[in-house]
Amino acid sequence: MEKNFSNVRFEMLFRDIEHAMPQVIFNGIIITYLITASLNVFFLPLPLYLSIPAALVLQFGRFAVVFIDFLNPSAKRSTLPNKVALGATIVALLELWFALSFEGREFYAMFLFVGAIICFGYVLEITFIDKGIEAYGIGTKVKVKRQRKANLNRSTTQATPIRWTSRFAL
Repeated sequence: MEKNFSNVRFEMLFRDIEHAMPQVIFNGIIITYLITASLNVFFLPLPLYLSIPAALVLQFGRFAVVFIDFLNPSAKRSTLPNKVALGATIVALLELWFALSFEGREFYAMFLFVGAIICFGYVLEITFIDKGIEAYGIGTKVKVKRQRKANLNRSTTQATPIRWTSRFAL
């Protein structure tokens, strides 16, 4: 898509932003995974030597399933990544709801603040997946033009009449 900028420096700035955005968003997704994993470690009633590996494996599993379409050689898009990301987000929000030990205003403030971080991570994740799949061309249907066999016995300029025959003709 060609953009018409009247200011060259402004154009250069936007080109730099366009170039850097995929890496920035991907890093943001990884950071939200780490925040969610640290919340899991903090809220899980397990010893640290169990909760840290469990939280990291949970978030790595989410990452692996969500980004698996980029390794797909068949160019078919799976609906599983969006469902896994949504499910993991809902689980993280429910875990946060049950684990917060605050009461009243503090509870709702903490839930909304941390819940917003989790939800923004989900939105980043889904948007990045959709744009990446669009960039890779996964799941797009390519129109295939099929060539019909040319009938070599007939000329395309001559019209041939249709003959109606019947098995019961006299």
